[in-house]
Amino acid sequence: MSKTDVIIVGGGISGLSALHFLRHHKAYLNVRLYEADTRLGGTIGTDRIEGYSFDWGPNGFLDREPLTLQMCEELGLNGDLERANENVSNRFILRKGGLCSVPMSPPRFMMSNILSWPGKFRLLFEPIAKSRPEGDESIYDFVKRRIGREAADYLVQPMVSGVYGGMADRLSLASCFPVMREMEDEYGSLFKAMIAKARKAKAEGKKGGGPSGPGGWLTSFNGGLYRLIERFEEFYDQHITTGRPVQSVAKDGDNFVVGFADGETERTRNLILSQPAHLVSKVVADMSPRLSDTLAEIRYAPISVVCLGYDTSQIRTSTDGFGFLVPAKEERGILGSIWTSSIFNQRAPEGKVQFRTMVGGDGDHDSVKLTDDELLSRVKADMADILGISGEPEMVKIYRWTHGIPQFLIGHADRMKTVETELKAIGNLFVTGNAYYGIGLNDCVKQSYRVATSLS
Repeated sequence: MSKTDVIIVGGGISGLSALHFLRHHKAYLNVRLYEADTRLGGTIGTDRIEGYSFDWGPNGFLDREPLTLQMCEELGLNGDLERANENVSNRFILRKGGLCSVPMSPPRFMMSNILSWPGKFRLLFEPIAKSRPEGDESIYDFVKRRIGREAADYLVQPMVSGVYGGMADRLSLASCFPVMREMEDEYGSLFKAMIAKARKAKAEGKKGGGPSGPGGWLTSFNGGLYRLIERFEEFYDQHITTGRPVQSVAKDGDNFVVGFADGETERTRNLILSQPAHLVSKVVADMSPRLSDTLAEIRYAPISVVCLGYDTSQIRTSTDGFGFLVPAKEERGILGSIWTSSIFNQRAPEGKVQFRTMVGGDGDHDSVKLTDDELLSRVKADMADILGISGEPEMVKIYRWTHGIPQFLIGHADRMKTVETELKAIGNLFVTGNAYYGIGLNDCVKQSYRVATSLS
């Protein structure tokens, strides 16, 4: 039985970031990372086929997080960073079968058809909306209380499904969009808060953000997001073992005993579990039933990513934009579509376009039961109707994630307090990943940094 200072279980972005920060800030520690799969990256992957570049899951991050940019610099990736072009600001929401441009300024908003005139009029009452009720509040209830039901249905619910693959009436405002709650608490009005923040950002020469969080620009890497994972492997191959699943962990005095599927064990002083929460729940079950049960309560929404490649002559609608989201009230079979080749270079050959269309979410768990043909038929039908596409796609890639996106449901903050209490009682056991404090790449990097720098 061998022994190390730190074992990291899971080779997705969270585990790899933890490894990176440990090597940079605690290089004296002996660190090993074990990944069950034969490849690294988790949901991050990129297929490059006949001039197309298809991202398996996430396709970028916002460039607002200094830690992520610092990590890219330390990995020598600054020259590979690619910021999305200006089309990223041109976004659409489906309403009554047509694409409505999301207005980016108050005058444009008043002239848009994204809300009815009664829905726009309701916004005027936001500064005098009812005060927040006690306890955790859903995103939907918060938005309905402040700016009305129509805005909740056609502005916020599709945004929530696009980010979380979730239902706004099930997700916790405080856990998903804490900035919104803070803005209401501090200013008493979202409008007042946005005006104050915009003035401050302008005075400081920064790009302002909206109520859902600070500003930032969608950023990836030349050729796709997997370039980041490839760079991790190039730098830290000697610390990484793939194809080695962990089956159990136990505490033995001041050390952990990590049991592998091949029957071997390894001891370590510090243990970082960066797998999805439902897998962490299984491996800690014998050591802490309460921790296991709490982690098992964190649900995941299934997501299928259907990437289609077409010749531009097949598309009747302009695709100069980021893409579109679909409100649940439109009763379509898709959540939305990102026009990847319109916002990033080298995502489709010259004269071709690539669409990344999402299906599933917390409101459509049955989607994981669809065959590839059924899934493709659903996507092609909706995309043809919405964008005026004729003929068949020349390229198809489908990526399925049964446990796609963690859902921060009502009560998530209380669950995390229980997790923190149990981890502290065990000692030297850490969890990191997108199931706890934020689902984005930046959130994973920040949490892994906090974990890595807290070790001794």
